[in-house]
Amino acid sequence: MALTIPIAAMLLAALVIADFFVPMLPSATTIAAVAGFLVGNVMLIAGLILCAAIASWAGDVLGYRALRLTRTRWRRPFFGSARVAALEARFRETLLRRPGVTTLVARFLPAGRTALAWAATAAPGYRHGRMAAMAGVIWACYLVGMGLVIGWIFGPGLLSVATTITTIAAGSVVLGWWFRGKRVDQPVR
Repeated sequence: MALTIPIAAMLLAALVIADFFVPMLPSATTIAAVAGFLVGNVMLIAGLILCAAIASWAGDVLGYRALRLTRTRWRRPFFGSARVAALEARFRETLLRRPGVTTLVARFLPAGRTALAWAATAAPGYRHGRMAAMAGVIWACYLVGMGLVIGWIFGPGLLSVATTITTIAAGSVVLGWWFRGKRVDQPVR
């Protein structure tokens, strides 16, 4: 038992870090599902939040540095499309005008943190490490909180895990749909 908790924490941290590079990995649903099994254990809940927040920040910082290195070595447009370049420029403007909101929203969108880091590599006034830490803490607290509520309602088990996965996936889809309908330069209310 004493050895399984650190191993589980390392595996969860590796999943959250790798999620930056392979956005299809289910780190958000995994964190929330694990939280559902920890209802009532304050120490493990606090450890899960800490592990998820630090791993989120570490993945963002490592990914940002890798993308910054890629951007300095890659001289031509990355995707070769004028439309993609225009979208990136608009995203970068929004990032510089409202860094906190943009960072937080991107953290909850599928592949959002990767797109954010790419745009941030060309935004010299943006403090990526600080913003990634803030977004990581909020992301971890939200996911663990959601997992705890669902685990409290349904109890630990397969129904709780399935409900958590469905809820997190639906939330990402709704958030993506909502932002897709808004123009990037519109103020967020």
